[in-house]
Amino acid sequence: MAKLGNAATAIKPKGGGSGKVKVIGFLILAVIVVIVLFNIFNFANTDANRIGLHYGGGVIEDKKFKSVVPPGSTNKMIGPGDTLYTYPIDQRSYIIGGDGADTDAADEVTVVSKDNVRLGVRVQVYFTLNRDKDVLKSFHERIGLKTEAYEEQGWNDMLQSYFRPQIDRALSAVATNYGWAELYNNEKMKSQFQSAAAKEFTRLLPAAVGGDYFCGPGYNGNNDCGELSFTVQKPMPLDKGIIDGLEAKQRAELARATQEQKNQQVQVELQSVQQQVKLLGANGYLLKSAIESGSVQFMVIPQNGNISIPVPTTTSQQPTTQPSQPTTQPSQPAR
Repeated sequence: MAKLGNAATAIKPKGGGSGKVKVIGFLILAVIVVIVLFNIFNFANTDANRIGLHYGGGVIEDKKFKSVVPPGSTNKMIGPGDTLYTYPIDQRSYIIGGDGADTDAADEVTVVSKDNVRLGVRVQVYFTLNRDKDVLKSFHERIGLKTEAYEEQGWNDMLQSYFRPQIDRALSAVATNYGWAELYNNEKMKSQFQSAAAKEFTRLLPAAVGGDYFCGPGYNGNNDCGELSFTVQKPMPLDKGIIDGLEAKQRAELARATQEQKNQQVQVELQSVQQQVKLLGANGYLLKSAIESGSVQFMVIPQNGNISIPVPTTTSQQPTTQPSQPTTQPSQPAR
């Protein structure tokens, strides 16, 4: 029995070991408390270019809208289980075709002109999200939750689902009022086409999404919503042979116009000759023409005046030396 008592005494922890166990236990408890607190108290943060919608989600409350969390908020406390959905408030775009497109670079909207030519059109739409509380809440509950537009991929899916069909409809409805050549090389007609398409798009979009959820690119939350910016590039015939034919026709018209201009110039010159012949007579006109061309030279001699007429010099050279003369004189007779 003594031996057993000695063994029990040998394995009994000392006072120093007991203190370490207490410290470790306290640290574990503190970590557990922090974890519980973070689950009980939820914190919301928003970037400077995003606005948040705070929805309840606790055990004893409904998942209803609670508040708007302003852009740039940090560690805003919300209830346990609550959710924060954030949306962009900066200028956004939806671009079809070309560099920086939200679709494939080669993508374009296909329309049919008044003269039944299929055209490809690239489009750029610039806008901002309406941040009015009630409008934003309605957008989230009608569109955002369904498409997950509060995420980047969901936002792109939302644009593809709601913007693209209305752009297609707007352009197709307006293009039938214009001939393809008017849209291709007439800047005035293209501008009219763009304005009409923008007006039709801004009419169709709110009806499709169920509200005025989108404002113009200059909207900042405190001014008027404004209209979305809608621009189109030059509509291009899908059949490139049509463009080649148009260019060939334009070259032919240019050559014909040039020839007509030359013919008109010749006609004017002929009428001038006829008038001069009528005035001067045939011989007089010929003499006038010869004088003007330099074939005949003349001088105006004043009446009773002295004149000096230059004598033209010959081009033949004169001998530079004269025959030598005798240097002696003949002898005189003696006296």
